[in-house]
Amino acid sequence: MNAKRILALVFAVLMVVGCLTACNDGNTPAGTDPVGTQPATGGQTTFVPWSAEDIADLGANIQKEAAGNKVTLKVWQPEAAQDVFKAQVADFIEIFKDYAEIEIEVAIQGEGDAGANVLSDPNTAADVFGFASDQIMKLAKPGAVAEVMFPNEVKSMNTEASVNAATYDGKLVAYPEVGDNSYFLCYDKRDITADQAKSLEAVFEACKTANKRFIMNNGDGYFACMFLFTGGLETNGLEEDGETQKFNDYDIEQVTASVQAFANLFKQYSANFEANKTSAVVDGFKNGTTAAGVIGSWDVASAKAALGENAGFAVLPTININGTDTPIKNMFGYKFIGVNSQSKFPYTAQALAYYLSNEECQQERAEQLEWGPSNVNVANSDYVKNSESMSAILAQAENSVPQTIIVGTFWDPCAALGGYVGEKNNDFTTEAVKAEVEKCINNILDL
Repeated sequence: MNAKRILALVFAVLMVVGCLTACNDGNTPAGTDPVGTQPATGGQTTFVPWSAEDIADLGANIQKEAAGNKVTLKVWQPEAAQDVFKAQVADFIEIFKDYAEIEIEVAIQGEGDAGANVLSDPNTAADVFGFASDQIMKLAKPGAVAEVMFPNEVKSMNTEASVNAATYDGKLVAYPEVGDNSYFLCYDKRDITADQAKSLEAVFEACKTANKRFIMNNGDGYFACMFLFTGGLETNGLEEDGETQKFNDYDIEQVTASVQAFANLFKQYSANFEANKTSAVVDGFKNGTTAAGVIGSWDVASAKAALGENAGFAVLPTININGTDTPIKNMFGYKFIGVNSQSKFPYTAQALAYYLSNEECQQERAEQLEWGPSNVNVANSDYVKNSESMSAILAQAENSVPQTIIVGTFWDPCAALGGYVGEKNNDFTTEAVKAEVEKCINNILDL
């Protein structure tokens, strides 16, 4: 990674600004567990993503930063990933144990709320934290997240889309760690065939035949935006004011036709349609009342546990819009590892973030957590290619709108539109649907 040539310069710059406020105040909130200097557990092999020379360069700079003191860092990751990250963090400590005494606390924090918590109190927030891609602007604009120290290496290892999503104002500000933060179709193979899973109409008909439900969280803006996106509307950054959501040049008639198609289909099969969270899909699989539903990548492991060999996964199906079978387009995001710009140990925090986002760590998380990779090599690995779920979610990325630079006013209007679409008592005339679509778009633009 050419670390020897660049790390000395980077470290010199960091030393100039090294008098930053401590990130960890020493308090351990509920749900945290200091890793300290404990070795990796469970027979896991220590991953070494760098050559011996690179490790020596990294270690020397970590040693300089430590200056004879203990390096203390805090990492935020979601509850389901705690065991994996604790082991990987322990590997990092083991690699550099001869250079500095390092203690790293791994704490529970969901990626969706991480950005807000960093902004609310950066001095007590984690040094290294996982977060969703739609928080990039919110964190980068005020400088709450530090610029990536190894941009060339990160760009060479990860997909172009994930790198672009991690870039703000021309600067790479986060390390891609997940390339599948989105949703797709999951179904019970005993009720629905792979061919039927290609069409939403066929899926609903199969649910009707099986007397089971199709579940989708249409009242949540994250999922309801598919009604707009399938009709051709897309987010496209911000307007010149830097605050208003910008859209592509969409055709309001096509967008209306898309929303109307979903609404009519949900109404036609109202006896089999249920609006609910993705966890309800899994619960329905467990108790045998659900044949299919839209789930998130985070639900894959539990869906497999519920259905076993009968778990089927596919890209979102087509929906017939004015006689044309149209692929459903969703919002597709990524998850990143960010470094708190107020970290007391910025160099070690950067090295840790880089380590946790490397190929080997992503491979392990793919195998243990079913996290789809952003790393190109892992995405092309036999394990991922042979995984029906990860293959489906990565294929869905090809027909999606990136979840980046989304304004706060986007979600509630989309949620309201989704609630309207799922209400079986509404009269879904073209005029009525168009009025709701225009109201949604205007409310996003805050007009």
